[in-house]
Amino acid sequence: MHYAEYPPPPALAGVVRCFWHLRGEAAHDGGEADPALPDGSPELILNFGDPFEHLVEGRRPRRQPAAFLVGQITAPMRVRPTGTTHLIAVRFEAHGAAMLHRPMHALTDGWVAAPEVAPGLVRTMEALGDRPSAERAIGAIGAELGRIRESAQGADERIARAVQAIRAQHGATSPEELAREAGLTLRSLQRRFADEVGVSPKLLARIIRFQRVFVALRDEPASWARIAVACGYYDQPHLVRDFRDFAGEAPARLL
Repeated sequence: MHYAEYPPPPALAGVVRCFWHLRGEAAHDGGEADPALPDGSPELILNFGDPFEHLVEGRRPRRQPAAFLVGQITAPMRVRPTGTTHLIAVRFEAHGAAMLHRPMHALTDGWVAAPEVAPGLVRTMEALGDRPSAERAIGAIGAELGRIRESAQGADERIARAVQAIRAQHGATSPEELAREAGLTLRSLQRRFADEVGVSPKLLARIIRFQRVFVALRDEPASWARIAVACGYYDQPHLVRDFRDFAGEAPARLL
């Protein structure tokens, strides 16, 4: 598999974190798949290859559509390819997908087919044809998203700033502090987060802190106890609890 990330165009600054491209070949053998883990970002997936299947324990595999918007995920989401992989995707900022769908909490741990939220993107996808280059696809998709952003109701700027604060502090901030800085009551902040982000500010902060562990391991491998403290956890068991919640298993086993 080949994976690459691309920066968003200026017109999507602040609402899109990046575009990404995944391509390769994978024969469907009915086996298990690696999980996608919570990272605080809804994603728009455009599949120019063969379908992917969503695997849920105890259920039959569910085939994903060719184009769909995935909301916040709060637990591992297991998917597997059925053949040729050629995905172009948009990784939104936590509040960025609100321009496509509201309320975002309705999509948490789920998805909606793109024709229901952005028919123009589906037409763009059809015009791109079979397996377009990443650069050509990203240019066309970015232009369409820019048009949507101009005409759609975006996220409240106070929520955008709260999301930025959570990322800047790597999750080490309290909902009460965020509400105070936004000039909102805690209840109002939570309600707006549910509508525009899809999860509560506290849960988003936990997810951002969890993701920081992978960066810490990559940049400076160390003992789990040291990494836990560096990433804002009380202790190693605290870190392990988040891994079990968001990854479904202990960190050593997952990695």
